[in-house]
This record gives sequence, C-alpha cells and structure tokens, in this order.
Amino acid sequence: MDSLYANPFYYEIAFSYRDIPKEVEVMQEVIHRYSLIPVKRVLELGCGNSPHMPELLQLGYSYVGIDLSPEMLQYSQEKAQQLGHSIELHRQNMNDFQLDTPVDFAFIMLGSLYVKNTSELISHFASVNRALNPGGLYFLDWCVDFSWLADTTDSWFMERDGITVEVSHSTELLNYVDQTFRETITLLVNDEGQVRHLQQDSIRRAIYPQEFLLISDQQGFEFIGWWNNWNLNRPLTGTEEEVVRPISVLRKRQPESDAE
Repeated sequence: MDSLYANPFYYEIAFSYRDIPKEVEVMQEVIHRYSLIPVKRVLELGCGNSPHMPELLQLGYSYVGIDLSPEMLQYSQEKAQQLGHSIELHRQNMNDFQLDTPVDFAFIMLGSLYVKNTSELISHFASVNRALNPGGLYFLDWCVDFSWLADTTDSWFMERDGITVEVSHSTELLNYVDQTFRETITLLVNDEGQVRHLQQDSIRRAIYPQEFLLISDQQGFEFIGWWNNWNLNRPLTGTEEEVVRPISVLRKRQPESDAE
C-alpha cells in the first residue's frame, strides 16, 4: 500500500469537497476584523497540496508554505508555476521551524496540527510566534477538539475527470492520559481502471479548549475567538450539540509600547 502523502493529486481529489473561494473569503473577513497590521505575506503550515494558494495569489498575497512531504511541496510548486507565480516553500517540521522573513498571517487547515505530545504543542506555538509579525493572526481550522476522545469512522466518495476516490477516515483511542489517538486515512483510487490503495497512519495528541487557550497565551498569543463550521455568526459557547470544522483565531501580542 502506497503512502497517501506521496500522491498529492489523489489527495487533492479526496479532499476537494471544500468550498475554497468561500473559505478564503472567511479568512479575509477575519483579517479585516482582527488583524492589527496590513497583510501581504501569508504562511500555511502543513500546506500539503496548497489548495488555497491560487485564490490567495490572485488576491495579491505572497504565499509561504511549510510541509514535510517533498512530493506535496513539488506539487504545490508546479501548481504555482502553471499559474505564473513564484511562491516560497520550505521542507520543515511545523513544530520547530524558522523563517528568514516573518509573515503577517498564518493558517493551518483540516486539523493538520500534528503533535504527539505537549512539548511539541508548546514548540509549535513558539515557532509560529517567531514567524509572525506582532499584531498578526494565526487562523486554525479544526485543530481544537470540542468533544472527548473516542473511536470514530467516516467515509465519503469523490470523483474528478473519470477518476473515483473512496475515502475512509478513522480514529482509535490509544491513551486517555497522554490524549493520544491513531488516525488512519485510506484511499481506494480507480484511475481509468488502474486501482490503487493509499494510506496514511499517524499518532496524534488531542488538543482541548482550555489547554489550547493556556499554551497559546503562554507563547505570546491573545485569544480572539472560535466559531462553528466556518461561520463567523456562530461563535462557540461550549453548549452546542454538534461542532463541525470549528475555526479558532489567535493574534500575536504586540509590545506594550506598540499596542498603546
């Protein structure tokens, strides 16, 4: 069985259910409301196939991406070249990285905040803080867990240009104390009769709301808010019966002299 992340084209099809232009609109509205600085340079953590990159480039932003997969980075680079744009990509670990030039806005999508333990989570926020200009925002999609760890399964079907992709997603609780679980994503691809099985397994640490607030605060961020299902008219209160793709927004603190 081949690696999912080594096959960015099929990965892109599998997760193409999203309304990318609408999501970029939401990010722009968040920037308009809450950023204390003009935004020209944006960073995507765990960028993968960089689905939001074309929209962001079209709007005039400079795009920076970080990922560990060389195949994903190459795919994103080729996509930008086809659009006639130059982008900046780095093969680095999102939990411990450095940028030579800081950014004005950072974002991470589809719960891609992969940490195995608390030390990595702290290091992640410290790295993002270093990469952001003061007053800049950190936008997180589906990275905070608003329900307790449990075994889950989900599946869906996508099709593009005659290529079909059956996707299975599951989580398996490993340890309550460590807050760890195993995530498995499996793709069954039929590409004009050629069948392929792709899979990715990872051990992850769940991130709950109160520790998210505490650790991000300790690493120099102020909490702006979180909302249900990408809807800025639906702020989360903690009493919702169902939370789907919550977005969370942090802002890097400015030095007191600048904030006055």
